[in-house]
Amino acid sequence: MLRENIVSGNLEPGTRLIIKKIAQDLGVSEIPVREAIRMLEAQGLVTMTPHAGAQVATFDIDDIREVTAIRSLLEGYAARSAIPFIDDADIREFEDYIDEMKRYVEIGDNTNFGILNRKFHQKLYEKSPYKRMYRMIYEIWDGSERTRAVFSLSKKRPQESIREHQAIISALKEKDGDKVERLVREHRQRVGSILIEHLIKAEQQK
Repeated sequence: MLRENIVSGNLEPGTRLIIKKIAQDLGVSEIPVREAIRMLEAQGLVTMTPHAGAQVATFDIDDIREVTAIRSLLEGYAARSAIPFIDDADIREFEDYIDEMKRYVEIGDNTNFGILNRKFHQKLYEKSPYKRMYRMIYEIWDGSERTRAVFSLSKKRPQESIREHQAIISALKEKDGDKVERLVREHRQRVGSILIEHLIKAEQQK
């Protein structure tokens, strides 16, 4: 529960994690909560500070820049290389994802929107014949899953994301490799830019 709330952005960077309150809210003892926090600390999602206790780890701007650059390159090419292996049934599935994402936007469910967004990209990159590249993308995803928080940090981002996904689907239908690669790269770079903008504003407000 804690991990999902951190990854989705429901618990913002810097939020204090009060063990006693979390245990009471979940109806459990403090022991499993302490263990969960230790696990999250090992994953880099939580930091422990003397006299302040546990808090949600902040984003690192340099890390976001690096991960964004790597992901945009890999994901853009993976999408391009997937084109010959995408059929009409796949296109319909992509469009079904978009319809479901729209419903989540309507009810303000950023958590499930983010999960579905990942499924869309996972489906697309799985079609690439370069399986090692797909595994590399997946490993980077696991280490940068907190980028899903962008849907909570930017209220207009879900709608923008839907439009970007629709443009990607149109390019896939046209089998335009250059366009698909460019759109996917721009899509990924936009996420990184929003996160960095949010961090800079938060730092300036301190």
